[in-house]
Amino acid sequence: MTELTTHTSLLLDAGNSRIKWAWHTAQGLRGLGNVARNEAGLNELCAASHAAYGHPIRVIVSNVAGQAFAQELTAHVIKLWGVQPEFPVAQPSAYGVNNGYSDPARLGTDRWAALIGARAAGNKASCIVDCGTAITVDTLTAQGEHLGGVIMPGLGMMHAALINNTEGISFQTTMQALDMLPFARDTAQAVGSGALYAAVAAIDRIARDITARLVIDSYLITGGNAEQIAPLLEKPYRHEPNLVLQGLAVIAGLAK
Repeated sequence: MTELTTHTSLLLDAGNSRIKWAWHTAQGLRGLGNVARNEAGLNELCAASHAAYGHPIRVIVSNVAGQAFAQELTAHVIKLWGVQPEFPVAQPSAYGVNNGYSDPARLGTDRWAALIGARAAGNKASCIVDCGTAITVDTLTAQGEHLGGVIMPGLGMMHAALINNTEGISFQTTMQALDMLPFARDTAQAVGSGALYAAVAAIDRIARDITARLVIDSYLITGGNAEQIAPLLEKPYRHEPNLVLQGLAVIAGLAK
């Protein structure tokens, strides 16, 4: 087992589909992993984390998975480690970022943490794309002003909408195997490429509309489908897979 230090805290990014985690140590983020967001995933998360670093001093969670999940996670963490998880929420202004929402607390903590992570990493005016269950695009000025953003269905949600609402469409596919194919020759390819075309076209159009109003210095992309989508985009997006966790570390006072 890796030696535990007094600076070791467990950071969790609980999304709609998956949970990502990292340990914040004196050496930075270590022991990263991710699991499906279900009871089996929670058990796997706790077991893998415990095997890597033992007993966390703190557990800090970005949670967009709802109150029921927060209660389930809290029970797991208290039972295993005797630690009360911390669930930060978006603030009107903190960590060099001014929240652009008219009701600041309604901004998802994942988006809030991503903004803070981008700001803390020294990025100036930024376009931040998160490609998860939903795809979000947020704009941050060089002065730390969050101008707001866009939310749209992610790739899996687009697939599900067709499967669940259209007669005769039923298929199994892996997201990694999909590509943009204008001449798809079966239903799986047609739905998969259609979702990709929709996501890529929307993100590109949003980025063009943003840059018509603001000079952007950094294009950042994160989330489970980022590696698939980023190469297809017009702008030079930098893949930051741990952006939410990096921001969460700042919120928890573990990093600057």
